Amino acid sequence: MATKSEKEKYRKIAELGCSLCRHQGNEGTPAELHHIRRGNIPRTQAPVIGLCPYHHRGSNTSIHGMGRKRFEREYAITEEELLEQTKKLLNASS
Repeated sequence: MATKSEKEKYRKIAELGCSLCRHQGNEGTPAELHHIRRGNIPRTQAPVIGLCPYHHRGSNTSIHGMGRKRFEREYAITEEELLEQTKKLLNASS
């Protein structure tokens, strides 16, 4: 179960909108939380970015539909780069 602090962080990430849409110049797209998998780290401890339903779980357009490698080739940006952009925005708003 997420702590109060984690819930607040997740709320702020979701409010930033879709990381990929923002990167493409389309700010304000509603976002779902996407956990970035890293080895054996549990999902609950994985870093999180916001992705709209289209980029999160769309069949041929999303990280879950295409898989990480194809997603990163298709959009020319990695999950880690989107995470860094998200961190910068969160720090700027603090």
